[in-house]
Amino acid sequence: MIIKQPFSGSTLPEYQQGTLIVKVRPSIGGPIGGMSIAAIAEGSLTTPGIAALSFFERGGLIKKVTALGRSRSSGQPRMMPAGTALSIMAAADSNKSDANAGVSLVELERDQDVGELQIALANDPNVEFVSRVPVRYLAITGKSRIAGQKRSAASGQKAGTGVAAVPPPASTMWNLAKIEWQAARATAGFSEAQTIRVGVLDTGVDQDHPDLIGRVSGYEFVHPDFPGASGNRDIIGHGTHVSGSIMANSANALGINGICTCELQVWKIFDDEADFAGFDDGYVYFVDTAMYHRALADCVDQSIDVINLSIGGQGKPDANEKRLFENLLANGTAVIAAMGNERQFGSPTSYPAAIPGVIAVGATSLDDKVANFSNRGNHISLVAPGVSIWSTLPTYPGRFGFAAVPGPNGKPVQGMEQRRETDYDSWNGTSMATPHVTAATALLLANKEKMNPAAVRQKLMASADKTAGMNGNNFHPDYGAGRLNLLNLLT
Repeated sequence: MIIKQPFSGSTLPEYQQGTLIVKVRPSIGGPIGGMSIAAIAEGSLTTPGIAALSFFERGGLIKKVTALGRSRSSGQPRMMPAGTALSIMAAADSNKSDANAGVSLVELERDQDVGELQIALANDPNVEFVSRVPVRYLAITGKSRIAGQKRSAASGQKAGTGVAAVPPPASTMWNLAKIEWQAARATAGFSEAQTIRVGVLDTGVDQDHPDLIGRVSGYEFVHPDFPGASGNRDIIGHGTHVSGSIMANSANALGINGICTCELQVWKIFDDEADFAGFDDGYVYFVDTAMYHRALADCVDQSIDVINLSIGGQGKPDANEKRLFENLLANGTAVIAAMGNERQFGSPTSYPAAIPGVIAVGATSLDDKVANFSNRGNHISLVAPGVSIWSTLPTYPGRFGFAAVPGPNGKPVQGMEQRRETDYDSWNGTSMATPHVTAATALLLANKEKMNPAAVRQKLMASADKTAGMNGNNFHPDYGAGRLNLLNLLT
């Protein structure tokens, strides 16, 4: 995915270039309207959408069509030939129980052709929906991206070499003290969250980290189109950081303490290819739509109890993303998402945090004030510590991306690698605040009766501490209902 707009400031990209997501209606009598695949291939079916796809295919304007639904035979999503792919998806090979059945991504060579094809598909009676695809990215601040490099330079090491940072003693972690973590765990009748299924959809996880080893119950990282594009390593480290905040081992003398012990399952929703985001921001990693939608469908299918989404983006949800969230919430899954870190640019609305029913989390600093990057908005539920949060990072080297430099023809090429720390590091972001609420929700479900997502949100907000910045109000667009208090939540 090539992003032509700048990645910083008020011009963050909203939608992917040249990409549509399409769902074909299932038909009892055949692939579409009782027509055979052969007839479709011969061009006998002339509905607007199929005719437009055939036209674009003959002109060499379709790059790729990816069916997101898992096939009955392989159980995996699959890449299919352009033109006939939308028809084949609705055939008998589709697994109708899959939440992505009949859905595909259509990628065009030129972004200027998207509008014409979208109109044609929208007017096709066999198409249930067609939408542009929003860009999703990490809710980590730019300062966090270079913190490790600055720390390495200050210690006399070469900047950006990924030298392991040393966290403070776990007993002095300010974020855990602020939410009254130790007092909550000392209450009579406290139960761990071992039976609560928590899903982290992120950049992956280092399962062999000394503070996480043996604690990740499931890990999905294979890209549905081309398995080699996404290995099991967490290159950026973001998913490992989030996972550590949730459930790093608190029963050892290593590193940091996580908030709970749960049944943690991680889905990697980023491929390993950095995309150009503008010369200022360089080459960075964006959420891969196929991996993301597949992970959401898996969470529906597996009835995950709580999902952590430390990602965001200004583009409104496409029809399939919206539908998958509706399914998750209807099935009783609590979805926790980051508010975003664009406060200096006017706090643009970020999704999925702004999807109705999602529990949106902002970030606070050590003084209980809203972090200077944390987005505000009336859809916020509550805030949690999100500044100088120590957590786990992969034990192997990795990177946030690459600098962008002009090539011989003036076009961008990858420059210097922007490396991260290893083992542990202190990061800022609503990404870091969100797993506090995710882990707290897992403990709530383990210690109280089962409750639906709306009741979880109400309980989190009712038990939150009012901060001075709320000026005595019960709700504030900077803080929601207040800062997370785990002790109040459980008692």
